[in-house]
Amino acid sequence: MKKNLLILVFLLIYNNLLYSQNEYAFQIENSEGTVIQDNETLNFNSVEYPDASFSFFVRNLTDETIFVRSQITSISGTDGSGMEFCFGECYFGVSENFSYPLASFVEIESGQIQTSVGDHFYNQDLGDGETPVEYTFRFYMVDSNGDEVVSVPELITSYLVNYSYSSSLSLTQINNINFDILYNSDVLNITSPINCKLEINDILGRKITDLDLNSGVNLFENINLKEKVVIFRFKFSDGSVSSKKFIF
Repeated sequence: MKKNLLILVFLLIYNNLLYSQNEYAFQIENSEGTVIQDNETLNFNSVEYPDASFSFFVRNLTDETIFVRSQITSISGTDGSGMEFCFGECYFGVSENFSYPLASFVEIESGQIQTSVGDHFYNQDLGDGETPVEYTFRFYMVDSNGDEVVSVPELITSYLVNYSYSSSLSLTQINNINFDILYNSDVLNITSPINCKLEINDILGRKITDLDLNSGVNLFENINLKEKVVIFRFKFSDGSVSSKKFIF
């Protein structure tokens, strides 16, 4: 009897854990459907179009229509006037703690992305040449009145995307971690100070390969990157992801 009771208690606990896992109400994707991870940093060393422009799409993962806005939660190294931000509507200059669209929201049907065309981030501010220009965008769900939805059971209703520009950023410096990256004759040589994962995509977001980086020298043969523009997505052990564009 006691054994059966213990089994029943275990099953109840397991069932509660199984169905209490939080899931995202929506996710951010690039133009090819590659998911931009929550709190991922997009790194740029250019303010020229199209190199500094990043198109994004918000995909509704719920069974109902949702409404979404985006708040600029932090700005550093700039006053925000050089950021072109389009989400439902386009704004040429943004302000910290303001939410966009300013007087409305973006409606997204179940399983779909927003219908607005050309939504993107694009910084045109060079800054002071030393301090990085950085923005944090918090996308969040609202109700039909435009008020934030914060109490949906088992749903994560907000999503962070970071945009960072630095003219002095080395092509091999990601999240203040230095990577030595050499490419010659289809051999990719990466010296890494830490263990992490690397996903390489082409400029359209199509995956080229996944690589495991160990601390030290990593040699990968038969990697065809010659004369290509690619995106390196470094995935770190703390769950953070940082992207960087390379031209070989």
